[in-house]
Amino acid sequence: MTEAGDATTGVGRGVPRWLLAVLFGSLALNLLVVGSLAGAAWRHRGPPPPMAGVVIPNLLGYASTLPGERRKHLEQLTRDERSHIRPFRREVRAAREETIKALTAQPFDRDRFAAAQARQAEAENRARAAVQDLYVKIADSLTPEERHAFPGWREHRRAPVRNFLDEPDQSAGDAPQPVK
Repeated sequence: MTEAGDATTGVGRGVPRWLLAVLFGSLALNLLVVGSLAGAAWRHRGPPPPMAGVVIPNLLGYASTLPGERRKHLEQLTRDERSHIRPFRREVRAAREETIKALTAQPFDRDRFAAAQARQAEAENRARAAVQDLYVKIADSLTPEERHAFPGWREHRRAPVRNFLDEPDQSAGDAPQPVK
């Protein structure tokens, strides 16, 4: 009688070494892929909450989140200013399109591009002035409690992405950070 696995019968381990190496390599590759996906998911942690893209963290966005009666009251008070802004926004979009056309024109005309950028800046400044008028009207109509609640509301809704060209925001009363 011979026993299974006896050295005299020539029956050894049932799996060749090269197959074990392939299995371990496959396992390592799978762990690498799963780890990369888990790391990416951890870094990005999914899309922002649904309201983050809808409510811009400014006074107009803040006013739109106030209780129903207050919101309606502010919308009614600022109706003229809001309708006054629309033509400026169209003007800014047209100026941006003109700037893009000047940028992509062949041959590139530096003076045309610079003039288009200047017109875009002027259009944006006119639009900003109109928006500032709207913000002043909204701020004037807010109660003291609503004005004091705004900074916390804004900080809670700000996007977590930081523009590397900007300096960090400071709260009112904070000492300025030294420039490095």
